[in-house]
Amino acid sequence: MQFQLFRTTSARTRRPVLPVVVLAGAALALTVPATAAAEPEQDQAPIGIANLIPAADAPVPVGPGEYSYVATHEITQRAATMKAPEAIASLPVPAQYRPANLGLAQQFDLALAGALASPGGCVQVVVDPRSRTGSLFDYGFFPVAGEYCS
Repeated sequence: MQFQLFRTTSARTRRPVLPVVVLAGAALALTVPATAAAEPEQDQAPIGIANLIPAADAPVPVGPGEYSYVATHEITQRAATMKAPEAIASLPVPAQYRPANLGLAQQFDLALAGALASPGGCVQVVVDPRSRTGSLFDYGFFPVAGEYCS
């Protein structure tokens, strides 16, 4: 089983992002030791993380046969307090699926952060059971602006 990650662009189309997520994570891992000794500034997110968080926007349109779920703001907040990304990352999976599992956790974490940065924001989950990549299914997590959430 393999998963395919998607993100949206300004036109709200989907593109695979697992390589970007992995490279961004590696870049962040390399910069964290160098900046760990520096005194953090107040009210400023770490440089590497602030650039990765996607902005909340309208829900992503889904095609025929795809499934979409837009969580409520309350459920999105509950997922954050339950540390859902950490729970996903800690799931026991075979070694060959570990990178996909960590990518899923990171994509969910970034979508969650983007959604919570928007007042009333929430997370959208899109699943396409007709994978085009040889996986069982394709999926994506997207931050949705509060005006579209209940």
